[in-house]
Amino acid sequence: MNSPVPAVKRFLIGVLVGIASTVPGVSGAVLAVCFGIYERLIEDVADISRKIKEDFGFLVTIGTGIAFGIVISFKGLDWILEHYLVASMMLFTGMILGQLPELWRHTEPEVGPRRTDALAFAAGVAVTLVFLAMAMLDAREVRLTHDAASMLCMVAVGVIFSVSHLVPGISGATILLAIGLYPQLIDTIASLDAVLMAPLAVGVLVGLVGFAKVVRYALTRHRKPTYMAILGLTVGSVFVIMYEAVAAGPGVTDIALGIVALAGGVLISLLFSRLGRGAGEASAE
Repeated sequence: MNSPVPAVKRFLIGVLVGIASTVPGVSGAVLAVCFGIYERLIEDVADISRKIKEDFGFLVTIGTGIAFGIVISFKGLDWILEHYLVASMMLFTGMILGQLPELWRHTEPEVGPRRTDALAFAAGVAVTLVFLAMAMLDAREVRLTHDAASMLCMVAVGVIFSVSHLVPGISGATILLAIGLYPQLIDTIASLDAVLMAPLAVGVLVGLVGFAKVVRYALTRHRKPTYMAILGLTVGSVFVIMYEAVAAGPGVTDIALGIVALAGGVLISLLFSRLGRGAGEASAE
């Protein structure tokens, strides 16, 4: 009789990866690297039609754990953002700032700097600045209902969220926060809105199955421009999040908590980056 311990361990690992995936500035893929399941997941997803049978138990336990971690984390984040918005935004800012050195490390070139690299970085920053301008004009508020447009929006959110899991160092929550769709994702999952969760699940599947090979190709053939665009998007997201914090009209207590949260966020993100880098170096030996 097979011991249930490995399955329980994989489920718990999935829960931790799921929780990490919901926090801006933290990459769930980095945590997957730390636990030694990242490469196996990528291989399974890239060849899902064959691997679904060969590695069914692994995929089910890890997948269920990730889903459970995401749900319980978003329920907690929903309450935290309602009561401690400024401190939360500063925590996210710290996590993103702490992520920048690791992202920059990924951009270290095999060849000298090229114009395409600078353009990719500028494009990433420009995207977030556009959304910042929309936020300042109060034009970025997205209210999701149960209409077709909202469902298509959730499909897009699902694609972004799942694709971010394919590359260590990328936080899908950061990207969604930068484009103004992070609160909507929290509300949908925290309230267990089945009508919107269905297209969200479709987007996740489309992202995982349809983009696994695309992401692998981009990182293999155009590695530096891809990471430069990601770096630009990440840098730009800091301005978006800081605007959200300032727009909330923080008081003295909020500012004090925010400073502590900012420092804590940097330390947490640096810790995750160090763990991921150590796991990667260990696997290479």
